[in-house]
Amino acid sequence: MTRDDSEGPAETVEVLGTLTTVSGVSASITRSAVAADVLRVVDASGRLLFEHDAGTLRTIIVAPEGDLELRALRGKVKIVAGGGFELETPSVHAKVGEARIEGRSLSTTFERIKTVVGVLETSAVRILERAKNSYREVEELSQTRAGRLRLVAEKAVSVLGQRAVIKAREDVKIKGDKVYLA
Repeated sequence: MTRDDSEGPAETVEVLGTLTTVSGVSASITRSAVAADVLRVVDASGRLLFEHDAGTLRTIIVAPEGDLELRALRGKVKIVAGGGFELETPSVHAKVGEARIEGRSLSTTFERIKTVVGVLETSAVRILERAKNSYREVEELSQTRAGRLRLVAEKAVSVLGQRAVIKAREDVKIKGDKVYLA
């Protein structure tokens, strides 16, 4: 018997045992030329459902049509991977009561992110933001409390409002080639 996968050339395998149901689903244990046992379950059409290769230590679970569900009705599902975890899908929808992610680094790339929250708290040693344009709208109060506050503009600074108040405990300094007070 030969086994032909898209991963490499066909190899000779010895069939150690096969079990086939009335509906055509079958499970087989084979031994490859390198003496590695392979357990395979295929559907009635011969499509792979499950495979464990003792030689490569790789296990595959496939749902060729329909959904694949992992359920733990009275417990939790835990995925542990020593070499990493990859997820590739056109969409993700998650409903969680509480979420916590811990790690050393997080990098995201999206075309658009929309966030709706009740309260957003950020604690950081340093925050760096870079944008071509930045817009922020606050309906009521926008307050910045800082040890020092510095605004730097390459061309112009505009402060617009119905009223403007500048208070200082000590000095107020306005410096420019021309100062206009109206």
